[in-house]
Amino acid sequence: MAQKEAPKKWKAPKGPKPIQRKNKNVIGLGRAIRHARQQENVVEFLPDGEMRFTTDKHEANWVKLRSVTQENALDEFLSTAELADKDFTADRHSNVKIIRMDNGGDSATSQGFSLTNEQREEINAKQREHAKELIVPRRPHWDKDTTKFELDRMEKEAFLDWRRQLAQFQESNEDLLLTPFERNIEVWRQLWRVVERSDLIVQIVDARDPLLFRSIDLEKYVKEIDERKQNLLLVNKADLLTVKQRIAWAKYFTSRNISFTFYSALKANEILERQKELGEETSIDHDDDEFYKQINSEIEGEDLDEDIMDKIKILTIDQLEGLFLSRAPAEPLTTPLPGQDPLIQIGLVGYPNVGKSSTINSLVGAKKVSVSSTPGKTKHFQTIKLSDSVMLCDCPGLVFPNFAYNKGELVCNGVLPIDQLRDYIGPCTLVAERIPKYYLEAVYGIHIQTRSADEGGQGEAPTAQELLVAYSRARGYMTQGFGSADQPRASRYILKDYVNGKLLYVNPPPHLEDDTPYNREESTEFNQDLYTFERLPESRREQLRTAAKAKGIDELDLARDLSKLTFSQHTGSENGGEAKSVTHGGKQAALYNAAHDLDREFFEMNKVKGQLTSPFHKTQMDSGNGKKHNKKNKKSKKKASMASS
Repeated sequence: MAQKEAPKKWKAPKGPKPIQRKNKNVIGLGRAIRHARQQENVVEFLPDGEMRFTTDKHEANWVKLRSVTQENALDEFLSTAELADKDFTADRHSNVKIIRMDNGGDSATSQGFSLTNEQREEINAKQREHAKELIVPRRPHWDKDTTKFELDRMEKEAFLDWRRQLAQFQESNEDLLLTPFERNIEVWRQLWRVVERSDLIVQIVDARDPLLFRSIDLEKYVKEIDERKQNLLLVNKADLLTVKQRIAWAKYFTSRNISFTFYSALKANEILERQKELGEETSIDHDDDEFYKQINSEIEGEDLDEDIMDKIKILTIDQLEGLFLSRAPAEPLTTPLPGQDPLIQIGLVGYPNVGKSSTINSLVGAKKVSVSSTPGKTKHFQTIKLSDSVMLCDCPGLVFPNFAYNKGELVCNGVLPIDQLRDYIGPCTLVAERIPKYYLEAVYGIHIQTRSADEGGQGEAPTAQELLVAYSRARGYMTQGFGSADQPRASRYILKDYVNGKLLYVNPPPHLEDDTPYNREESTEFNQDLYTFERLPESRREQLRTAAKAKGIDELDLARDLSKLTFSQHTGSENGGEAKSVTHGGKQAALYNAAHDLDREFFEMNKVKGQLTSPFHKTQMDSGNGKKHNKKNKKSKKKASMASS
């Protein structure tokens, strides 16, 4: 009998062998870098045999003039090397270690957490002691015989020395927070040109914190160039301040011999828009405008000296033009070219987003300069002829080196762009600390649930997380996946409202006697008049009137009566307890609330209570013969049952 063959085991069929395909991306990163390096020093031969080449990098103007306020350690090293004309080549086998010399953002001041009054006083004393170290870079002396290359080399050397000086100061004073400042020499060159050619330098500052935006050393630099040049401090956005706040700042500026004036470019442009709607031939007397009438009537009710009363007035467009002409030198300092009339040149300098372009638009009467809420819109200085004898010079927004208590102040003051913000807790902590809880609820129509100090909160004052969670849940801003509150998105809306003045806070001036800053309690009292019912938007005021009428409240006090009212997504309490909020997110939208609920459910055990009459271990021991598992008794019972059967 033939022997059967063993069945063959099944094997998976072999597919085609993999073929190494050629990479279609023939241009890689290495080739791109090599090509760029070759193009930098490309040599060109003309038809007549002449050889031409260039060693300068040809970059677009927007690249050269872009504002650089923050750099990491590597970028700072490379930019410093470029200023020093040094070339570095990488060695594959070398070990490079980059050491960060700043505080790295670990301290409370850099993160934006609240500081106590004692900490603020200590930091302020050190800031005043080292205020003379914060200087602006000087342009080296030059004349008509200086060549372009010599001047460029001297400017880079002076700028490099200035950066080294600030770096050494920052390294030796780590407890002081130096704000981000402009690190691009091209932007500083625009400032040098404006200062050299202008007869009057106008520093435009934000009225909510004038000292942060004022550069004292810039005023000294103007006098160093020419003693005849004049300085003026234009306090813009003065309509956001109350009369008492303007009086306090006017007394401080007067006591320090600072030439200043109050102005509101926003209100001036609104008047121009109304005039344009009525027609070009119609003229509006700015003194008869409702805004200026109200301002003047509020000033007349105060018992002040005539000098102070004149200085706290918010100037109109015509008055500001007259002030510029009166403060500028009688004769232009720059000799005009042959065949040209002499011009008085007025330079406008300041931080980004303080209103330089808006001020120029109000002075010219037409939209000559583009305006944007994003800091750094103007990229290069531009001249605008105001009249036959006056010319305006608009300088790009410059962030001067200055001191700050925390980095969140720069965001809240509109210096750093909000859309590019990563650390949102620090700035939002300042907003929650400065704006009262009842006013935040009234503006946004929400209820902010706060935790006590025992639970990790701050009691009545909300934390940044509590504010952002309440705003996100009320607006329905949730993240994907788990569906928690989208706090970064909420922070952008709240911080933009703060920068635009919807949420208003004004820094008080230092004490006149010793130049020390106000403490937190004094600052709260200084801003108390800003958080009233009349300061709310008109639509919100109408809602609150209706809600107060339903509760039988005739005179509404936000701090006292807001918790009783039901409006928008804020649900008032009937018996004087805590209010509630209508939210569009579940419990997972507020993580700390969900954790609190879990803790409560765990410890209450769903209200199930044990009813044992004796301890558990005694019940087991009494089951029989003192045996733990009673195995012997179980066997005997089993045998007895089998025998009986």
